[in-house]
Amino acid sequence: MTSKNTLGIVLSYDYLKPSFCHDLLPILENSSFTHVFVPELWGHDAFTQITSMVKHSSDLIFGTGIVNLFSRTPATLAQTAASIYEISEGRFILGLGLSGPIVVKNWHGLSYYQPSPLQRSREYLEILRLIFSGEQVNYSGEIYKLKNFRLKNFKTPLEIQIFLAALGPKNIELAGELADGWFPIWVPLSEISILFSILSQGRKKRKSNIPQDLVISPFVITCASQSNRAKNLVKKHLAYYVGGMGTFYNNFMKRLGFSKEADKIMTAWKEGNRELAAQQVSDSMLEQIAIIGKPEEVRNRYLQLYQKNINLPVVMLPYNCPTDFAIDTIGALAY
Repeated sequence: MTSKNTLGIVLSYDYLKPSFCHDLLPILENSSFTHVFVPELWGHDAFTQITSMVKHSSDLIFGTGIVNLFSRTPATLAQTAASIYEISEGRFILGLGLSGPIVVKNWHGLSYYQPSPLQRSREYLEILRLIFSGEQVNYSGEIYKLKNFRLKNFKTPLEIQIFLAALGPKNIELAGELADGWFPIWVPLSEISILFSILSQGRKKRKSNIPQDLVISPFVITCASQSNRAKNLVKKHLAYYVGGMGTFYNNFMKRLGFSKEADKIMTAWKEGNRELAAQQVSDSMLEQIAIIGKPEEVRNRYLQLYQKNINLPVVMLPYNCPTDFAIDTIGALAY
């Protein structure tokens, strides 16, 4: 890696102890890491975590990675983002995504498909752009209708970058059209050219008020270890998404050519056998989706990502990652 490369990592109080997250920040800050992304599941909220962590850093850029588009109104989210942007003195990225049908329905009590998720993404991003501009917001969409309000008590316009998580072709195209950055959760090297071609269709529609540069920022499950323990952790991580999050990620894996594995993982998960579900994650899936191995192998794989014009890859430690694996993985890339 060179000084021009940017590198992120996922940190969350839901995955690692808050004290350990805070202890890692000085290490990250004095290394090649440049960004910290904080997810939001159904535990700690992302914004409180960022507010806490940003106090322990002077250079790192923090972002939500991701917050969903159902749990807050666009106006509430804009106010929160503006506040974090101010507190961090501009070191903030707003990462957004649709989450999935199970979370939206069973945790937030909302309909995922009515109206369409794509329409929600479009309206949300258009409204955020208007609010951050500081202008009076008058917007009439299929979902949201806002009238005669503007963001108060902030120096505008706010240059808050908006990243959109997208897996489906239409949502990827929307990211190319309206977002400053794109979060693909996984990007197999073999599929990059296809995904980029979809993204480019959206970029052709970008308006003059949206910066033309687009940050490509995949979350890459990474563990700098050759042990079976590390491999099993990553398999369990993937099985959770592919088997336990409905059809969303399962269908994505099928589009990548892993139909047999995806079906077996889903079947085992539905039967309540999570260990068996993890065993159905093939070595081929691991090779395409995750990065596991010796430190030099991990570094080389990240270099390949940069060579494919991925300009902000994000290290995602596997769920339940032990401290030694976390330190070794960060050390493999923090130079």
